[in-house]
Amino acid sequence: MLDEIDIQELAVRTILYFRKHFWFVALSTSVGIVLGIVSYVYLPKAYQSRMIVMSDILTESYSKEITESLKNLIREKNNNVLALRLGLSEQEANDLNTLEIESVKKEKGLEQGVENTIFLITANIKNKDILPRLQVGLIQFLRNNEFVKVRVRQRTEMYKKLIAKIGFEINSLDSLKTRLFSGQPIYSKSSEMLLVDPTSIYSKTVEMSREQINYENALELADSIQLVEGFTVFQKPSEPKLSILLVTGCFGGLFFAFGFLVLTRLLRLANSKLR
Repeated sequence: MLDEIDIQELAVRTILYFRKHFWFVALSTSVGIVLGIVSYVYLPKAYQSRMIVMSDILTESYSKEITESLKNLIREKNNNVLALRLGLSEQEANDLNTLEIESVKKEKGLEQGVENTIFLITANIKNKDILPRLQVGLIQFLRNNEFVKVRVRQRTEMYKKLIAKIGFEINSLDSLKTRLFSGQPIYSKSSEMLLVDPTSIYSKTVEMSREQINYENALELADSIQLVEGFTVFQKPSEPKLSILLVTGCFGGLFFAFGFLVLTRLLRLANSKLR
């Protein structure tokens, strides 16, 4: 019972003590909030934006190597090399804080057995005006890899040959269909008449035309890197956050006031006992 009374008395004394110094606590808290606002105004701003690209050549492991390489250049402030790789000026390269490339999803491509990997590229920058140039520079940087360029060239040549071959076959079928419907006899090399079903010619032409269109679509997407969604230029900075600075300033001022009052009280008690 004695302990309970002592604890209650201690709690009451503590409340009364801090209540006595209420204005000091309120002033310290207000100063902390003001410091948070001042910090938000004067701290350097950082902006964050993301772009989405798709590729069936760029792999997850390769993207990690690229990210690590760019991270090292940014960390070392090697703006000269960074600017050359990304097609930026040295000042624009200096405005780049961080750059992350990560794979987020895989989906089947137009070709059978081909998988496209979707990559999310996140840029944290000091100057939001460099985002359009950074977007172009990143795509060109990824496309200009020698291995990637060889793969793209081989793929483009293959699609063009396939499209030309199918076009030739479609023209041959159209010619055959024209001769058939005009009543002209159709002979084989052995000079024997061939029996041809017009329906099969039509269905074969449709099938090959569909295949030709698929290859033409694939040719348009033959580039190794496809832009799905570009960087968005946001007006509001991602860092620093005003809400976090306000909360930090408020609690910082509050803890400072409590700590100062407790320390002052302990020093007074110590001095009184020494006397």
